[in-house]
Amino acid sequence: MRRLLLGIYGFAFFNKFLLLTPVYAIFMQQNGLNDLQLSTMFIISALGTILCQGPITFITNRLGQRWSMMIGQMLKVFAIVLWLVLPNYTGFVIGMFAWGAQAGFRSVAFEGLVYDGVAIYGNKRDYSRILGRKSTYESVGVALSAFGSLLMFMGYTWVTWASVMAILISMICLIMLPHIPIASSKNVVAIPMRKLLRSGLNICLKIPCLMSVMILTLLIINIPFLDDFLSPIGLQIGIPTEYVGVVPLFLLGCATIGQRFAYRFTKIHDGLLYLLIGGVGAAFIAFGLHYDVWSLWIMGIAYMLFYGIYTLLYSRFQHMIPPRHRSVVLSVYTTLNYVLYMIVCGVVGLGATLGSWRFSIIILGLLMLVVCAWAMLRVRRQCPLNK
Repeated sequence: MRRLLLGIYGFAFFNKFLLLTPVYAIFMQQNGLNDLQLSTMFIISALGTILCQGPITFITNRLGQRWSMMIGQMLKVFAIVLWLVLPNYTGFVIGMFAWGAQAGFRSVAFEGLVYDGVAIYGNKRDYSRILGRKSTYESVGVALSAFGSLLMFMGYTWVTWASVMAILISMICLIMLPHIPIASSKNVVAIPMRKLLRSGLNICLKIPCLMSVMILTLLIINIPFLDDFLSPIGLQIGIPTEYVGVVPLFLLGCATIGQRFAYRFTKIHDGLLYLLIGGVGAAFIAFGLHYDVWSLWIMGIAYMLFYGIYTLLYSRFQHMIPPRHRSVVLSVYTTLNYVLYMIVCGVVGLGATLGSWRFSIIILGLLMLVVCAWAMLRVRRQCPLNK
């Protein structure tokens, strides 16, 4: 079990510890991308994740979770080296698509690997705690990546190769993992994307609680997810450009607390858990109405709550998946996750056209209140998780 956790936490950290994370968008714009073209990069990345779910599931079932993750990491290395070698729109598009495919491998293979590993070498009851700690290591990796912008004086090439080194270390962590058997077979055939989604949805529909908890989990992680917009929000509320990084670092710290201690509340009553969803919505609305530096603490509470709630719900969702269908169901989950992400980005953009990001935040808060009402009135009755 110790070897398993060392490999999981090590991969979680080094997979996110990429010094180019805060500067690759700047690099792209310095090489000719305008604001609109840059925005398409995130859509292309999400499409890469969605469109590759069929091949990813086939590869995972055929080769196993560990070696599938190795392929995903090689795709990430290919993407960032390609940006350095071919710094134009075509190179950026191909690289972002490959990065999106890597995200698909992580969501399907790695998340399944973590759950199956804990089930084999530990206790399923520990999964929520381990999931929270894994997320904490990921958050620390992201936080330390922020120093990449301070190292740009050494050149983008140096930052790129330092990031490649981090990815290679993450692959060593995967090799360190103990053997985790899965239901793989040489007779596995590739499933077209449409059939994969239909198969996964049919499995979820046969288990109503699984479907409800999956949808609720997806809504919780996507609707309040403002991570990609925190810097411009910080500028609007009056934080100087050189200090705007304080906003994501502060909220990331709050999110880490929520993830880290969520396991202590695995037996929380459903009604209270769903009411806290409404609390996230109310906090977003309050911040949008005040919209100044001093009200950031309200967003801190919201981030702590929604990351903690997500950890608990995702843990319950994993417990409900039939083991032999885990890869297929996680593929459906990943696909829907990125579809919702693109929709929420559209909603945020629409709100911003009203003149300020504050309107986007208020709209998201209202949507969270709707999710709270649905969870209380429908999910709670249909699928009582903790009585």
